Amino acid sequence: MTRKSNKSWESFKRILPYFLAAAVTLSIVALGSINKNESGSTLSLDSFAKNDYDISVDQLSEMYVVADLSNSLGLASASDVASNYVVTTSMYDAGQTATGKLEKPSITNIAVSRGVIEHVVADGETIDSIANKYNVTTDQIRWSNNLKTGDITVGNVLYIPSVPGIVYTVKAGESVESIAAKYGSNATEIIALNDLEVSGAKEGARIVIKNGTLPETERPEYVAPRPASTTYRSGNTYHYSYVGSNSERQNITVVGRIYGLGGPYGAGQCTQWAWSKRRDLPSTLGNANTWAARAAAAGYLVNRTPSAGAVFQTSSGWYGHVGYVEGVNDDGSITVTEMNYGYSPYLVIRATIPASAVGNFNYIH
Repeated sequence: MTRKSNKSWESFKRILPYFLAAAVTLSIVALGSINKNESGSTLSLDSFAKNDYDISVDQLSEMYVVADLSNSLGLASASDVASNYVVTTSMYDAGQTATGKLEKPSITNIAVSRGVIEHVVADGETIDSIANKYNVTTDQIRWSNNLKTGDITVGNVLYIPSVPGIVYTVKAGESVESIAAKYGSNATEIIALNDLEVSGAKEGARIVIKNGTLPETERPEYVAPRPASTTYRSGNTYHYSYVGSNSERQNITVVGRIYGLGGPYGAGQCTQWAWSKRRDLPSTLGNANTWAARAAAAGYLVNRTPSAGAVFQTSSGWYGHVGYVEGVNDDGSITVTEMNYGYSPYLVIRATIPASAVGNFNYIH
């Protein structure tokens, strides 16, 4: 071999590694440029769906390299390749192998996580058929879309979790960890499913809470219970001699527990309620059993005749008892409100004292 030939061979050996690397790169790029709908593409989403293949980590890595190179070289198919990679990643995370289970993800709307499917209700669809299509429950769809019932309308856009769980809108001050703890999920899974590794949970973003469930009070169908109320019909009478009077109470209705009235008398006691209704009374009347005598000494009219707006009082019992006369009825009975009747602090009731018992009390006018 001549010296010239030896020099050519040495030069070729030096560039051989670069030539081989270029050939491999071009092969990968060519693979990424294959039409995604052609059956010959080993990375076609249709082939995954048709053959029910499992998506492996190696395949995800390969698609990432292809997408990155296609984008770097400005190939015409770069957007298709990138879309394939995003959808395949979603399928891998969701454990799905059929393209029919996933709507195309929104990769431009940062307010909607890729784990959230935006489904437009088609003619003939019901919430049950949609739930079956995406392998979630009807409750999960309702809760994700703040629907009180399962009624849906053609053309409506529904947010569907890509895995069993709920679609949730992040509120101010919340973190992935606090959301996971409150709604019964796993923070790591929420981060992975919604690509929150860098951005975290931002206020206003819709994310999927895998296996999450709404507390009863946050469900759209929740109806807050009415205030506790119990009414006893006339004839069902109650005798509380230990509160200073054996006078009857009829038609008892629980108004509720009332706090924060303030004033000079004990919180939650009968005296606090009576004074809150008659703030013109002195703050020095003491316990209920001394109210009539001290009010009279202060110049107030005290007698045994009831009138609307008067405070009724008895000095019987350990501390006595006071309440407020709301009105005098045609039959001679009186309607009253009172707190701590029957030793239940802060509890206010409305009741009728029959005409036969009205004379058992003093009335401070």
